[in-house]
Amino acid sequence: MKTLLKLTVLTAFLTVIFQSCQKENIYEGIIVSEFDFGRCFPPFGEAGDEYVITNDSLYRNLLKFGVTVCENYTLPDIDFSTYTLLGKYTVSDGEPKYYKREVIKDENGRKYIYSIFIKCKNNYKAALSMNWVLVPKLPEGYSVEFSVEVD
Repeated sequence: MKTLLKLTVLTAFLTVIFQSCQKENIYEGIIVSEFDFGRCFPPFGEAGDEYVITNDSLYRNLLKFGVTVCENYTLPDIDFSTYTLLGKYTVSDGEPKYYKREVIKDENGRKYIYSIFIKCKNNYKAALSMNWVLVPKLPEGYSVEFSVEVD
């Protein structure tokens, strides 16, 4: 009986450990998906940089800010009649264990609120990220509020 109890506890413990290790990125709220520009368009920016991309013209302007590392790079397609692209430049205080990104729609405040939480290891290996996400098209008259918390 004690062996069965020990085995059950060990199995539960290992399940929790392995599941928590796999949570590198968490997306919640109205986020449709993470957006990846690919390896040819590395993160760029400075502290405080925030992006609300609602049309093709604004999207193409990103090429003026970022430097591509591949010849003949083209931006991935986005249907801006359906989606808005949000991005927030962050630098972590240590190597990130995971990012939790959440966008909520505040109808009373007429805004989307994009919150980024970064859980870090204490090893002084900082990382930068543009935190690009696709969300449903930003309604007319809405704004976007960004917040970042680093632990």
